[in-house]
Amino acid sequence: MDAPAAAPLPAADHRPHAAADLLPLPDAPPTPTPPWRMVFRFLGGAAMGAAFVLVGVETADALGIDWRALFPEAAGIWRWVIGAALLLLAFWVQVVVHEAGHALAGVAGGLRPLAFGVGPLRLERGGDGWRFRWGGSLSGIGGFAALLPPADGSPSRGVQAAYLLGGVAANALLAFVALWVLAVSPPDALRGLLVALAVTGLFLAVVNLVPLRSHGWLSDGAGLWSLWRQPGLAFASITLQQVVQASMDGVRPRDWPAALLPADDAAFDEYGEPPLDTAIAMMRLSRALDAGQTGQAEAAARYLHAAWPTASLAVRPGIAGCLAVHCLLVRKDAVAVRAWRERMGGSPLDGSCHEAWLDAELALADGDLAAARDGHAQAVAALPRIHDGGTRIAVAEHLDDLAKRIAEPAA
Repeated sequence: MDAPAAAPLPAADHRPHAAADLLPLPDAPPTPTPPWRMVFRFLGGAAMGAAFVLVGVETADALGIDWRALFPEAAGIWRWVIGAALLLLAFWVQVVVHEAGHALAGVAGGLRPLAFGVGPLRLERGGDGWRFRWGGSLSGIGGFAALLPPADGSPSRGVQAAYLLGGVAANALLAFVALWVLAVSPPDALRGLLVALAVTGLFLAVVNLVPLRSHGWLSDGAGLWSLWRQPGLAFASITLQQVVQASMDGVRPRDWPAALLPADDAAFDEYGEPPLDTAIAMMRLSRALDAGQTGQAEAAARYLHAAWPTASLAVRPGIAGCLAVHCLLVRKDAVAVRAWRERMGGSPLDGSCHEAWLDAELALADGDLAAARDGHAQAVAALPRIHDGGTRIAVAEHLDDLAKRIAEPAA
Protein backbone atom coordinates (compact mmCIF):
# COMPACT_ATOMS: atom_id res chain seq x y z
CA MET A 1 0.00 0.00 0.00
CA ASP A 2 1.37 3.41 -0.91
CA ALA A 3 1.96 5.92 1.86
CA PRO A 4 -0.54 8.79 1.87
CA ALA A 5 0.62 11.99 0.25
CA ALA A 6 1.70 14.79 2.53
CA ALA A 7 -1.24 17.05 3.29
CA PRO A 8 -0.78 20.75 2.61
CA LEU A 9 -0.86 23.28 5.39
CA PRO A 10 -4.19 25.10 5.70
CA ALA A 11 -5.07 27.38 2.81
CA ALA A 12 -4.94 31.06 3.61
CA ASP A 13 -2.95 33.76 1.87
CA HIS A 14 -1.84 32.54 -1.57
CA ARG A 15 0.49 35.42 -2.34
CA PRO A 16 4.09 34.32 -2.96
CA HIS A 17 6.49 34.74 -0.04
CA ALA A 18 10.19 34.23 0.27
CA ALA A 19 10.31 30.99 2.26
CA ALA A 20 13.30 31.94 4.40
CA ASP A 21 12.62 35.57 5.25
CA LEU A 22 10.72 34.78 8.47
CA LEU A 23 13.07 32.13 9.79
CA PRO A 24 14.58 32.93 13.20
CA LEU A 25 17.44 35.39 13.07
CA PRO A 26 20.59 34.79 15.14
CA ASP A 27 20.81 36.51 18.49
CA ALA A 28 22.29 39.97 18.52
CA PRO A 29 25.83 40.02 19.95
CA PRO A 30 25.83 40.93 23.64
CA THR A 31 26.60 44.51 24.50
CA PRO A 32 30.02 44.60 26.17
CA THR A 33 29.96 45.81 29.76
CA PRO A 34 32.51 48.58 30.45
CA PRO A 35 35.06 47.58 33.13
CA TRP A 36 34.13 50.57 35.27
CA ARG A 37 30.52 49.40 35.40
CA MET A 38 31.55 45.91 36.50
CA VAL A 39 33.69 47.40 39.27
CA PHE A 40 30.83 49.70 40.28
CA ARG A 41 28.40 46.78 40.48
CA PHE A 42 30.84 44.73 42.55
CA LEU A 43 31.53 47.56 44.99
CA GLY A 44 27.84 48.46 45.18
CA GLY A 45 26.86 44.87 45.90
CA ALA A 46 29.58 44.52 48.51
CA ALA A 47 28.53 47.76 50.21
CA MET A 48 24.86 46.73 50.18
CA GLY A 49 25.72 43.32 51.63
CA ALA A 50 27.93 44.80 54.34
CA ALA A 51 25.31 47.37 55.30
CA PHE A 52 22.64 44.67 55.34
CA VAL A 53 24.68 42.47 57.70
CA LEU A 54 25.54 45.44 59.93
CA VAL A 55 21.89 46.50 60.23
CA GLY A 56 20.86 42.93 60.97
CA VAL A 57 23.49 42.54 63.70
CA GLU A 58 22.63 45.87 65.29
CA THR A 59 18.89 45.07 65.20
CA ALA A 60 19.45 41.67 66.80
CA ASP A 61 21.62 43.20 69.53
CA ALA A 62 19.04 45.91 70.19
CA LEU A 63 16.34 43.26 70.61
CA GLY A 64 18.55 41.21 72.91
CA ILE A 65 18.86 38.31 70.44
CA ASP A 66 21.98 36.20 70.97
CA TRP A 67 22.44 35.40 67.29
CA ARG A 68 26.02 34.20 67.88
CA ALA A 69 24.67 31.22 69.85
CA LEU A 70 23.04 29.97 66.66
CA PHE A 71 26.45 29.16 65.18
CA PRO A 72 28.56 27.56 67.93
CA GLU A 73 32.15 26.75 67.05
CA ALA A 74 31.69 23.20 68.34
CA ALA A 75 29.25 22.43 65.51
CA GLY A 76 32.08 22.55 62.98
CA ILE A 77 31.23 22.50 59.28
CA TRP A 78 27.63 21.44 59.99
CA ARG A 79 26.78 24.90 61.24
CA TRP A 80 27.41 26.22 57.72
CA VAL A 81 25.47 23.40 56.06
CA ILE A 82 22.49 23.86 58.38
CA GLY A 83 22.66 27.64 58.03
CA ALA A 84 22.69 27.43 54.22
CA ALA A 85 19.75 25.01 54.21
CA LEU A 86 17.73 27.26 56.52
CA LEU A 87 18.47 30.30 54.34
CA LEU A 88 17.38 28.43 51.20
CA LEU A 89 14.14 27.29 52.85
CA ALA A 90 13.44 30.77 54.21
CA PHE A 91 14.15 32.34 50.81
CA TRP A 92 11.46 30.27 49.07
CA VAL A 93 9.03 30.90 51.90
CA GLN A 94 9.61 34.62 51.45
CA VAL A 95 9.15 34.34 47.66
CA VAL A 96 5.73 32.73 48.23
CA VAL A 97 4.89 35.45 50.78
CA HIS A 98 6.06 38.14 48.32
CA GLU A 99 3.75 36.94 45.54
CA ALA A 100 0.90 36.49 48.02
CA GLY A 101 1.40 40.10 49.08
CA HIS A 102 1.07 41.23 45.46
CA ALA A 103 -2.07 39.12 45.07
CA LEU A 104 -3.77 40.43 48.20
CA ALA A 105 -2.97 44.05 47.36
CA GLY A 106 -4.14 43.60 43.76
CA VAL A 107 -7.41 41.86 44.65
CA ALA A 108 -8.11 44.56 47.27
CA GLY A 109 -7.69 47.13 44.47
CA GLY A 110 -10.11 45.36 42.11
CA LEU A 111 -7.62 43.37 40.03
CA ARG A 112 -8.41 39.81 38.98
CA PRO A 113 -5.86 37.02 39.42
CA LEU A 114 -4.63 35.17 36.33
CA ALA A 115 -1.52 33.18 37.27
CA PHE A 116 1.16 32.82 39.93
CA GLY A 117 4.58 31.24 39.76
CA VAL A 118 7.18 30.35 42.37
CA GLY A 119 10.24 28.69 40.92
CA PRO A 120 8.99 25.92 38.59
CA LEU A 121 5.53 25.67 40.20
CA ARG A 122 2.59 27.40 38.49
CA LEU A 123 -0.96 28.11 39.58
CA GLU A 124 -3.02 29.23 36.56
CA ARG A 125 -6.62 30.05 35.77
CA GLY A 126 -7.94 28.43 32.60
CA GLY A 127 -11.23 27.36 31.10
CA ASP A 128 -11.52 24.48 33.57
CA GLY A 129 -10.73 26.57 36.66
CA TRP A 130 -7.53 26.83 38.65
CA ARG A 131 -4.86 24.20 38.23
CA PHE A 132 -1.27 23.52 39.31
CA ARG A 133 1.44 22.50 36.89
CA TRP A 134 5.21 22.11 36.78
CA GLY A 135 6.39 24.80 34.39
CA GLY A 136 10.18 24.76 34.53
CA SER A 137 12.52 27.52 35.67
CA LEU A 138 12.03 31.23 35.10
CA SER A 139 15.14 33.09 34.02
CA GLY A 140 15.83 36.20 36.05
CA ILE A 141 13.20 35.93 38.79
CA GLY A 142 12.11 33.64 41.61
CA GLY A 143 8.37 34.14 41.15
CA PHE A 144 5.62 36.26 39.62
CA ALA A 145 2.01 37.25 40.23
CA ALA A 146 -0.13 38.14 37.20
CA LEU A 147 -3.33 40.06 37.91
CA LEU A 148 -5.54 41.86 35.41
CA PRO A 149 -7.70 44.99 35.60
CA PRO A 150 -11.37 44.84 34.56
CA ALA A 151 -11.85 45.07 30.79
CA ASP A 152 -14.01 48.17 31.21
CA GLY A 153 -11.96 50.10 33.76
CA SER A 154 -8.38 51.17 34.40
CA PRO A 155 -6.97 51.08 37.95
CA SER A 156 -5.67 54.32 39.42
CA ARG A 157 -2.00 55.01 40.01
CA GLY A 158 -2.62 54.43 43.70
CA VAL A 159 -3.97 50.92 43.05
CA GLN A 160 -1.01 50.14 40.79
CA ALA A 161 1.46 51.42 43.39
CA ALA A 162 -0.23 49.41 46.15
CA TYR A 163 -0.04 46.29 44.00
CA LEU A 164 3.69 46.81 43.38
CA LEU A 165 4.39 47.50 47.06
CA GLY A 166 2.31 44.56 48.29
CA GLY A 167 5.13 42.04 47.90
CA VAL A 168 7.74 44.23 49.58
CA ALA A 169 5.37 44.96 52.47
CA ALA A 170 4.64 41.25 52.95
CA ASN A 171 8.35 40.39 53.08
CA ALA A 172 9.09 43.17 55.58
CA LEU A 173 6.11 42.22 57.74
CA LEU A 174 7.15 38.56 57.99
CA ALA A 175 10.74 39.61 58.71
CA PHE A 176 9.68 41.85 61.61
CA VAL A 177 7.31 39.19 62.95
CA ALA A 178 10.25 36.76 62.96
CA LEU A 179 12.39 39.32 64.83
CA TRP A 180 9.62 39.91 67.36
CA VAL A 181 9.26 36.18 68.01
CA LEU A 182 13.04 35.93 68.44
CA ALA A 183 12.89 38.69 71.04
CA VAL A 184 10.43 36.75 73.21
CA SER A 185 12.62 33.63 73.56
CA PRO A 186 11.16 31.03 71.16
CA PRO A 187 12.14 27.33 71.29
CA ASP A 188 15.76 26.75 70.30
CA ALA A 189 14.68 24.55 67.38
CA LEU A 190 12.98 27.55 65.72
CA ARG A 191 15.62 30.20 66.29
CA GLY A 192 17.68 29.38 63.22
CA LEU A 193 14.64 29.42 60.90
CA LEU A 194 13.38 32.67 62.41
CA VAL A 195 16.74 34.34 61.84
CA ALA A 196 16.76 33.08 58.25
CA LEU A 197 13.23 34.42 57.67
CA ALA A 198 14.21 37.80 59.04
CA VAL A 199 17.39 37.99 56.95
CA THR A 200 15.82 36.85 53.65
CA GLY A 201 12.70 38.96 54.19
CA LEU A 202 14.62 42.17 54.71
CA PHE A 203 16.95 41.29 51.83
CA LEU A 204 14.09 40.71 49.35
CA ALA A 205 12.28 43.82 50.53
CA VAL A 206 15.34 45.98 49.88
CA VAL A 207 16.41 44.35 46.59
CA ASN A 208 12.91 44.50 45.09
CA LEU A 209 12.77 48.24 45.71
CA VAL A 210 15.92 48.78 43.64
CA PRO A 211 15.00 49.69 40.02
CA LEU A 212 16.29 46.63 38.16
CA ARG A 213 15.52 44.77 34.93
CA SER A 214 16.41 41.08 34.72
CA HIS A 215 15.83 39.06 31.53
CA GLY A 216 12.91 41.32 30.63
CA TRP A 217 11.29 41.26 34.08
CA LEU A 218 11.02 44.50 36.05
CA SER A 219 11.60 44.69 39.77
CA ASP A 220 8.92 46.33 41.91
CA GLY A 221 11.18 49.34 42.24
CA ALA A 222 11.48 49.63 38.46
CA GLY A 223 7.70 49.43 38.16
CA LEU A 224 7.26 52.19 40.73
CA TRP A 225 9.88 54.32 38.99
CA SER A 226 8.06 53.90 35.65
CA LEU A 227 4.73 54.67 37.29
CA TRP A 228 6.14 57.92 38.68
CA ARG A 229 8.35 59.09 35.81
CA GLN A 230 6.53 57.57 32.79
CA PRO A 231 2.88 57.10 33.71
CA GLY A 232 1.95 56.96 30.00
CA LEU A 233 3.91 53.72 29.62
CA ALA A 234 2.35 52.28 32.77
CA PHE A 235 -1.17 53.02 31.58
CA ALA A 236 -0.40 51.73 28.08
CA SER A 237 0.59 48.45 29.71
CA ILE A 238 -2.67 48.50 31.67
CA THR A 239 -4.70 48.79 28.45
CA LEU A 240 -3.01 45.64 27.14
CA GLN A 241 -3.97 43.88 30.34
CA GLN A 242 -7.55 45.05 29.80
CA VAL A 243 -7.45 43.37 26.37
CA VAL A 244 -6.33 40.14 28.03
CA GLN A 245 -9.16 40.44 30.54
CA ALA A 246 -11.66 40.97 27.71
CA SER A 247 -10.33 37.78 26.12
CA MET A 248 -10.60 36.05 29.51
CA ASP A 249 -14.27 37.01 29.43
CA GLY A 250 -14.70 35.20 26.09
CA VAL A 251 -14.18 38.01 23.55
CA ARG A 252 -12.26 36.50 20.63
CA PRO A 253 -9.28 38.43 19.19
CA ARG A 254 -11.06 39.89 16.14
CA ASP A 255 -13.66 41.45 18.48
CA TRP A 256 -11.26 42.92 21.04
CA PRO A 257 -12.20 46.53 21.92
CA ALA A 258 -10.63 48.71 19.23
CA ALA A 259 -10.04 51.53 21.71
CA LEU A 260 -7.58 49.40 23.69
CA LEU A 261 -5.19 48.64 20.83
CA PRO A 262 -3.45 50.96 18.33
CA ALA A 263 -5.07 51.34 14.92
CA ASP A 264 -3.91 49.02 12.13
CA ASP A 265 -1.95 51.81 10.44
CA ALA A 266 -0.18 52.95 13.64
CA ALA A 267 3.57 52.53 14.04
CA PHE A 268 4.72 49.42 15.87
CA ASP A 269 7.32 51.30 17.91
CA GLU A 270 4.91 53.93 19.20
CA TYR A 271 6.22 53.91 22.78
CA GLY A 272 9.91 53.26 22.19
CA GLU A 273 9.91 50.66 24.97
CA PRO A 274 10.74 47.26 23.38
CA PRO A 275 8.81 44.97 25.81
CA LEU A 276 5.67 47.09 25.53
CA ASP A 277 5.90 47.58 21.76
CA THR A 278 6.50 43.85 21.30
CA ALA A 279 3.45 42.96 23.41
CA ILE A 280 1.32 45.33 21.35
CA ALA A 281 2.61 43.77 18.12
CA MET A 282 1.76 40.26 19.36
CA MET A 283 -1.78 41.34 20.17
CA ARG A 284 -2.19 43.08 16.83
CA LEU A 285 -0.99 39.92 15.09
CA SER A 286 -3.49 37.77 17.02
CA ARG A 287 -6.31 40.14 16.15
CA ALA A 288 -5.36 40.26 12.46
CA LEU A 289 -5.03 36.47 12.17
CA ASP A 290 -8.46 35.91 13.72
CA ALA A 291 -10.00 38.56 11.45
CA GLY A 292 -8.35 37.17 8.30
CA GLN A 293 -6.46 40.43 7.69
CA THR A 294 -3.33 38.99 6.07
CA GLY A 295 -1.74 42.35 5.30
CA GLN A 296 -1.94 43.58 8.88
CA ALA A 297 -0.83 40.17 10.12
CA GLU A 298 2.21 40.21 7.85
CA ALA A 299 3.23 43.69 9.05
CA ALA A 300 3.01 42.67 12.71
CA ALA A 301 4.88 39.42 12.02
CA ARG A 302 7.72 41.25 10.31
CA TYR A 303 8.04 43.60 13.29
CA LEU A 304 8.21 40.65 15.70
CA HIS A 305 10.71 38.88 13.46
CA ALA A 306 12.99 41.91 13.54
CA ALA A 307 12.57 42.21 17.32
CA TRP A 308 13.56 38.60 18.01
CA PRO A 309 17.40 38.96 18.10
CA THR A 310 17.29 41.51 20.94
CA ALA A 311 14.12 40.31 22.72
CA SER A 312 14.41 39.30 26.36
CA LEU A 313 14.01 35.71 27.52
CA ALA A 314 10.71 36.63 29.18
CA VAL A 315 8.96 37.47 25.88
CA ARG A 316 10.68 35.13 23.42
CA PRO A 317 8.29 32.19 23.88
CA GLY A 318 5.37 34.48 23.09
CA ILE A 319 7.05 35.85 19.97
CA ALA A 320 7.91 32.35 18.78
CA GLY A 321 4.34 31.15 19.29
CA CYS A 322 2.85 34.08 17.41
CA LEU A 323 5.23 33.68 14.47
CA ALA A 324 4.70 29.91 14.33
CA VAL A 325 0.92 30.39 14.06
CA HIS A 326 1.39 33.15 11.46
CA CYS A 327 3.67 30.98 9.32
CA LEU A 328 1.09 28.19 9.58
CA LEU A 329 -2.07 30.14 8.76
CA VAL A 330 -0.78 32.84 6.40
CA ARG A 331 2.49 31.66 4.90
CA LYS A 332 1.88 27.88 4.88
CA ASP A 333 5.62 27.47 5.44
CA ALA A 334 6.29 24.23 7.32
CA VAL A 335 10.02 24.97 7.62
CA ALA A 336 9.36 28.26 9.40
CA VAL A 337 6.61 26.73 11.55
CA ARG A 338 8.99 24.02 12.73
CA ALA A 339 11.77 26.52 13.44
CA TRP A 340 9.55 28.73 15.60
CA ARG A 341 7.85 25.74 17.27
CA GLU A 342 11.26 24.66 18.57
CA ARG A 343 11.67 28.05 20.26
CA MET A 344 8.34 28.16 22.13
CA GLY A 345 9.54 26.54 25.38
CA GLY A 346 9.86 28.41 28.65
CA SER A 347 6.65 30.43 28.61
CA PRO A 348 5.35 31.51 32.05
CA LEU A 349 1.85 30.36 31.01
CA ASP A 350 0.78 26.94 29.77
CA GLY A 351 1.27 26.70 26.01
CA SER A 352 0.69 22.96 25.65
CA CYS A 353 -2.43 23.33 23.48
CA HIS A 354 -0.69 25.48 20.87
CA GLU A 355 2.38 23.24 20.94
CA ALA A 356 0.32 20.09 20.34
CA TRP A 357 -1.70 21.82 17.60
CA LEU A 358 1.45 22.88 15.74
CA ASP A 359 2.99 19.42 16.18
CA ALA A 360 -0.13 17.88 14.65
CA GLU A 361 -0.05 20.29 11.70
CA LEU A 362 3.61 19.49 11.05
CA ALA A 363 2.96 15.75 11.29
CA LEU A 364 0.12 16.05 8.79
CA ALA A 365 2.35 18.04 6.42
CA ASP A 366 4.92 15.21 6.70
CA GLY A 367 2.23 12.64 5.88
CA ASP A 368 2.32 11.01 9.31
CA LEU A 369 -1.41 10.57 9.95
CA ALA A 370 -0.94 8.63 13.19
CA ALA A 371 1.19 11.38 14.73
CA ALA A 372 -1.21 14.01 13.41
CA ARG A 373 -4.18 12.31 15.05
CA ASP A 374 -2.26 11.90 18.30
CA GLY A 375 -1.20 15.55 18.30
CA HIS A 376 -4.75 16.66 17.53
CA ALA A 377 -6.08 14.59 20.44
CA GLN A 378 -3.48 16.14 22.77
CA ALA A 379 -4.41 19.64 21.60
CA VAL A 380 -8.12 19.03 22.15
CA ALA A 381 -7.41 17.66 25.63
CA ALA A 382 -5.25 20.70 26.44
CA LEU A 383 -7.76 23.21 25.04
CA PRO A 384 -9.22 24.06 28.50
CA ARG A 385 -5.71 24.98 29.67
CA ILE A 386 -5.68 28.07 27.45
CA HIS A 387 -6.17 30.81 30.00
CA ASP A 388 -8.46 33.08 27.97
CA GLY A 389 -11.80 32.19 26.48
CA GLY A 390 -11.40 34.31 23.35
CA THR A 391 -8.31 32.45 22.21
CA ARG A 392 -9.93 29.11 23.08
CA ILE A 393 -12.77 29.88 20.65
CA ALA A 394 -10.36 30.70 17.81
CA VAL A 395 -8.07 27.70 18.45
CA ALA A 396 -11.06 25.34 18.69
CA GLU A 397 -12.08 26.37 15.17
CA HIS A 398 -8.58 25.65 13.87
CA LEU A 399 -8.62 22.27 15.57
CA ASP A 400 -11.96 21.44 13.94
CA ASP A 401 -10.48 22.32 10.55
CA LEU A 402 -7.42 20.20 11.31
CA ALA A 403 -9.62 17.21 12.17
CA LYS A 404 -11.32 17.45 8.76
CA ARG A 405 -7.98 17.59 6.95
CA ILE A 406 -6.68 14.61 8.92
CA ALA A 407 -9.77 12.63 7.89
CA GLU A 408 -9.47 13.49 4.18
CA PRO A 409 -6.43 11.28 3.32
CA ALA A 410 -8.00 8.33 5.17
CA ALA A 411 -11.26 8.78 3.24
